[in-house]
Amino acid sequence: MASNKDILNAQRFNRQRLVMAFSAGTPGGREVEPRNMLRPVIGGIAIALVILLVSLVMGRFTSPLPNDWQNNTLVVVKNEGTRYVTIRGRLRPVTNIASARLLSDPGAFKQTTAGADTLNGIERGSQVGIADAPESLPAAKSLVPRGWAACSSTAGATSTFVGSAPSGMGSVGHALVSVGKSHYLIANGHRYPIPSENLDAVLHALNLDADRVIPVDATWINLFPQGSTIKPFSLSDAGTPVTTLSSSISNPIAGTLLVVSDGSGAQRHYLVRADGRVARLNEVELAMYKLGSPNVTEQQVNASDLSQASTTTSSAPSDWPDTLGKGVTENQSACAVLQVDASGQMTSTINASNQIDKGGVTVKGGTGALVRATSGGSAGQVFLLTDAGRVWALGGATADTVRQLGYTMSNVSNIPSPWISLFPAGPELSKAAVWKGVQDK
Repeated sequence: MASNKDILNAQRFNRQRLVMAFSAGTPGGREVEPRNMLRPVIGGIAIALVILLVSLVMGRFTSPLPNDWQNNTLVVVKNEGTRYVTIRGRLRPVTNIASARLLSDPGAFKQTTAGADTLNGIERGSQVGIADAPESLPAAKSLVPRGWAACSSTAGATSTFVGSAPSGMGSVGHALVSVGKSHYLIANGHRYPIPSENLDAVLHALNLDADRVIPVDATWINLFPQGSTIKPFSLSDAGTPVTTLSSSISNPIAGTLLVVSDGSGAQRHYLVRADGRVARLNEVELAMYKLGSPNVTEQQVNASDLSQASTTTSSAPSDWPDTLGKGVTENQSACAVLQVDASGQMTSTINASNQIDKGGVTVKGGTGALVRATSGGSAGQVFLLTDAGRVWALGGATADTVRQLGYTMSNVSNIPSPWISLFPAGPELSKAAVWKGVQDK
């Protein structure tokens, strides 16, 4: 039987359990288990890592200036877009990217982003830069030195494309165009004038009288080098007897056309010269000779009859096209396209596109060109073309200016100088021009 002491101890124990249950909230009055102290430690470490990561990220976007920021550095203020170029440790507001590059030494330009707080305490200077210089520059890999197209429009002005092409572009053999009252045949990469007094007769002889005459401006026509005038011609000594040809040719005289037919029915025409030699005439030469010699005699002969004859050239200009091919049709525009010819030279070829309604310049975004405008040689002014549709001449030491803008001389391509006239021109880009406006150097 329990003693009074045991009963008192039991009551004291129950009272302690009851107090513990009320104070700890443990159902049934169970003792509270000791807490695991590792959980708050892990939580604290996790929070510290998050804070560190946020600090690193914020530091990424508000990084301090590089050690050598005092010169040749374009600083863009984060969240503002304000741009400074550094000159002798001062921040100078700069008008455009091209000017910032030209204010830097060749190959030394760099760009960084900084928070406004980072720039506190750094001395400012006056604004610098060439007004109207390019705001952005095409990357070297995005330069487009060929495939440019300049097309006629119904408005009479030229529509120019760089980095893209008008719809429906395709090659043709010729185009018949006019500039004011002057008419030209465009073929073989040249423009051939047609005299007004011979216009109708020449077009009829060349089977072009049904062709549409396309009005173009002087800038467009100058993209094609001038060729010889297309007009009728004849032999001054026509009618002179010739005795050195085959006896099977009946009474040959200078000016006679000898016609040889092959098995397919195609014909070759040979003009007899007074010295006994014969000149084969191409399509255009034949038409102009017949037009200039309306009483010409034609004689059918065999190829063997000419096997012993010496050949020569006709008296027609040597740069006339051999053949004309198809022309520009209704609802098409005539397009000059800048291409590389067989000799590796840049030249203009004639193409046609769907009808274009108005003139202007279209340069594909992000593209441009770095070109040297030449007149047939290797010397000439270097120009930068950007997607703003404008060109800027590069002044000063060309190689240094090219490097300052982020290019190399290997990026420069030669083009015929008339193509530059298609684009509005901006001010010269050079070290001298940009530093002229820098006060307190």
